[in-house]
Amino acid sequence: MSDTQSGGVEIITEPARLDALCRDVRACGWCAFDTEFVGEDQFRPEMCLIQVAYADRCVLVDPLSGLDVSPVWELVAGEDVLVIVHSGSEDIAQCRDLIGKAPQRVFDLQVAAGFIGMDYPISLSRLAAATTGEKIHKSQTLSNWRLRPLANEQVRYAVEDVIHLRPIYDKVAARLERLGRTAWLWEECDALCRAAAAPEQEVQKLKRLKGAGSLDGRELAVAHALLEEREKIARQYNRPARVVLKDHLLVEIARRGWTDVKKMQSLRGVNLGAPALAQLAKAVERGRSVPASDRPELPSTEDLPQEQMLISLLTALLLDHCATNQLAYGLLSKKQSLRSFIRAYTRDDGASAEHPFSTGWREQAVGTLLENVMNGKQVIRVLAEPRGQVRLKIE
Repeated sequence: MSDTQSGGVEIITEPARLDALCRDVRACGWCAFDTEFVGEDQFRPEMCLIQVAYADRCVLVDPLSGLDVSPVWELVAGEDVLVIVHSGSEDIAQCRDLIGKAPQRVFDLQVAAGFIGMDYPISLSRLAAATTGEKIHKSQTLSNWRLRPLANEQVRYAVEDVIHLRPIYDKVAARLERLGRTAWLWEECDALCRAAAAPEQEVQKLKRLKGAGSLDGRELAVAHALLEEREKIARQYNRPARVVLKDHLLVEIARRGWTDVKKMQSLRGVNLGAPALAQLAKAVERGRSVPASDRPELPSTEDLPQEQMLISLLTALLLDHCATNQLAYGLLSKKQSLRSFIRAYTRDDGASAEHPFSTGWREQAVGTLLENVMNGKQVIRVLAEPRGQVRLKIE
């Protein structure tokens, strides 16, 4: 198969052209990057297309042609190329899964937008309109990227996903520099890369399991064993884990502690065969045998009344602070972040001694403010504005 052209855009299917592309991008020093993949019907997302823009060129790389595309991922993971993306967390995860590495120099425009007063998250079309005035028409979001040959509409869509990234970067990076927040951007992007590259920890898996908060220690140990076994079965059948066994069914089996395959089959929605259910039954046995001292624990999400009041108060404070200081609240904080911060004051168990506002750019942005409010060094005053509006003033 030779390299092809579609609508004037080169689609790379040959190793020699791919190697040349990687050399050209390294010489350029930067690239805009995106991927198209299908992941809703199998264990790992299937990479269907890779888009790369650099200098004044845009090239598509076709993994479905049988081409080994690992050189592209090695390029993205290296330190010698600035990789510009928009909402790149899924691409970062793909890099880890395919070559065992995470990118080193990712500049995520969606994150950067949050540091210059735009919404977080923000769509690429809205970001482009706000920065460069370009209109991007997202018409192929549900397209079947496995089909070959690619339709001209798909090619145009794929190209638009990357050709606007550099002009947006130029605008956003300049505003970051004026605000003195470039270092904040790199800190947050590096954290995203590290998080995507790190294996998910036991507690993280359980926290993402819907309904896990209702389980006790022994049941959590069973749930964790079931999560591991569900992933093995999903890999074996090449199906998404939550399709193999939905979260609420896994939690129900963990709660009941069933090792009887017939009892598992009695649950509405369980569609696994006897061999797979036998695997789950063994997982239940393993989980039930975990010593009490080794059972996982989930941090409590039940707030005391005074904690609920403080979460509401500090949420209002941070929303006002972000609006005043060109910072996206969605990037700065989540409810769990405030919960951890507040529990450092309301509880003596030491579980919340470290919180997101105690280090890095978040400490610089609001850490001192929050500490001063909690310690009574600063107070919040509500000021009336025209037309019934109010604003907060910190004194």
